[in-house]
Amino acid sequence: MSDTITIKKPFDSHVHLRRGAMLRAVTPITAEKFYSAIVMPNTEPPIETVEQAVEYKKEILAALKNHQGVALMVSAFEPLMTLYLTKKLTPAEIEKGVSNDVCKIYGVKSYPYGATTNSQWGFRSILEAKDVLKKMEEVGMPLLLHGEVHLNENNEEEDPYDGEKLFIADVLPRLLETYPKLKVSLEHMSTSQAVDFMEKNGKDGQLVATVTPTHLMYDRRQAFSGGYRPLLHMKPLIKRREHKERVRELVKKGLPFISAGTDSAPHPESKKFSSCCVFGVFNSPVAVELYTQVFDELGCLDKLENFMSMNGPRFYGLEPSSETITLAKKDWQTSEPVVTEEDVKVWPICNTQHGLGNETVHWQVQA
Repeated sequence: MSDTITIKKPFDSHVHLRRGAMLRAVTPITAEKFYSAIVMPNTEPPIETVEQAVEYKKEILAALKNHQGVALMVSAFEPLMTLYLTKKLTPAEIEKGVSNDVCKIYGVKSYPYGATTNSQWGFRSILEAKDVLKKMEEVGMPLLLHGEVHLNENNEEEDPYDGEKLFIADVLPRLLETYPKLKVSLEHMSTSQAVDFMEKNGKDGQLVATVTPTHLMYDRRQAFSGGYRPLLHMKPLIKRREHKERVRELVKKGLPFISAGTDSAPHPESKKFSSCCVFGVFNSPVAVELYTQVFDELGCLDKLENFMSMNGPRFYGLEPSSETITLAKKDWQTSEPVVTEEDVKVWPICNTQHGLGNETVHWQVQA
């Protein structure tokens, strides 16, 4: 097997860029390795109007223009904006966003109330948002699901390891039955139940799912190795080995409705290593390489380009990149944090200081 692989430049179907100094530090990393990305709206405050999305997009592009005093090729990276499904979001805003010339809205993200970082503005159940969902179905705007049940009908917290399983068993079937023409992406799938559901019901252009490198690489043995590992603390939580193996089996099949969504979610060191560790895994510095490593381990590098570069854009009605990137089979390590202009450290997974230990990445993007 060749020790290099060239694919069309990847598309990230799910990324968090934050705001301010954090955004300015992490956005160029994503822009370097991905030609475009679906940008999540759970900033603080949330992105819930087209006008807010316009300003957010301007901030992202400005970060690329001004990175380290050197103008990057802004045209080479396109941030695709989304809205947060809050109780303030209206059908009129969906109508405005679907055809907006200044800043088209590519999807609406649903976060269950209280389930993850900045999810306090979400509905307790996606099924409550009837008017907005009906309008989204009408205009063809995708719904991007954080597919977990956090609180049950008695307002009691569910076991967080069961959140996705409960959503797949109950909420998702009712949602699809009520809105049969709604375009849906099940984000960051992590369980065998989600795999079973997607294998049976997934449909290119209609019902798709994204997979993170974290859920392909790790299971609970690593997450609790030598104590709980903050850099692997995310939602959905990393599951048992059998769930990871089922997700790996799924991507190996090369299905057209499964794509890469890193869910890279940076946090400052002070919050990540606190007694109340925040949810979110920062993986953009190593995500492309880790996906490639997994596909190599599975013996399906021929499926990598579709997963990384073709399936995601197609769901959003976009052309894949005309550029390519080349990766070489070469061992390397990451030992340093990303540091913002405010001297805040942001630690990526696989880090030799705060990761699992002496982790080695086996593929590397070539300059």
